[in-house]
Amino acid sequence: MKKLLSFLPLFVLVVALTAASASAFTYEHDPRLNPRAMADIVADPAAVYGFSPSPDGSLASYAAFDWTDADLVNGENGRLARIAYHESIGEMYILLDDMRADGCSAEQIARAVSTKRNEIRLAAYDGDPEGLAAVKARNLEKYGHEEGPLPDELYEQYGSWETVIWKSFSANPGMDACLGLYDDYYPLYVASGMIDEEDEAPVTREYAAACLAALVPLGTPEESDALSRFSDRDGISAWAVPALRGAAACGILRGYEDGTLRPDRAVTLAEASVMLARLVKATPAETDPAAPEGVPAWAAGEIAALSARGLLPEAPADGYGWNAPMTVTAFKAFLLTAAKAAG
Repeated sequence: MKKLLSFLPLFVLVVALTAASASAFTYEHDPRLNPRAMADIVADPAAVYGFSPSPDGSLASYAAFDWTDADLVNGENGRLARIAYHESIGEMYILLDDMRADGCSAEQIARAVSTKRNEIRLAAYDGDPEGLAAVKARNLEKYGHEEGPLPDELYEQYGSWETVIWKSFSANPGMDACLGLYDDYYPLYVASGMIDEEDEAPVTREYAAACLAALVPLGTPEESDALSRFSDRDGISAWAVPALRGAAACGILRGYEDGTLRPDRAVTLAEASVMLARLVKATPAETDPAAPEGVPAWAAGEIAALSARGLLPEAPADGYGWNAPMTVTAFKAFLLTAAKAAG
């Protein structure tokens, strides 16, 4: 079975989560690592799948929906409808997978899948001549031809062939995240060029701080100005602001000596470990053993405190990794240690 289609058997599953179980829902692939997803949604711990549409994104019309109601979210107008939509374009998944395997260019794939999309839309009216005539009339009025938007028209509209590809699938990763489907369609986001495989991608400081802050209730009021002291605070992603506000107010996130936070800079193991020490209030003491070899001087006290309490994440064998950027894979392992320490 083709890699891209490995999730298709999941279509037959009907998930009926209760509100209690939904609070523990997590994705293997975190939507917060996908800028296109987070442009349309916000992290929402009360939501069934941990995310809800942002009132400022392209999914704003869905923001008023009760995303905390498991029956509604998983029902025929929510998750089930989204699954049915994806099932209806299964031929396009096969086409995309085949063309990727054959090494076709983004332009070639975009032309093929957008044309296939038009064919599928018209074929949906088989047995409904009036409906078919109506959709052809709308296409003629809007595009000047009956079949729907042509590849070159889509390219002119979106500006890149990669965008034409995932727009052809109507693959909004934010909606999939709100409906518990992000992991199921993650291969599509990668295959369509929307995002790269995340495992070896670096983790940013804002993402690391947000993940750690989510491990404990920080209870920072929204009006807090804890981020105002950072000169580059405008560079913080909108989805991360609430979490980072709490992290900064509680001293977990302190920034650099020059007054910057550098939210999009890759986090190092030393930086993440210091954030963890502050989260669990592991205060340096004179009786603590020395920090492991290779730990930078500025982090030695807090990392030694973690070590003394048996909370130190697994250290790199040769020491150099304390100052190296953490990958998504490495940070996932680090979070397991952090969760145990915070719990």
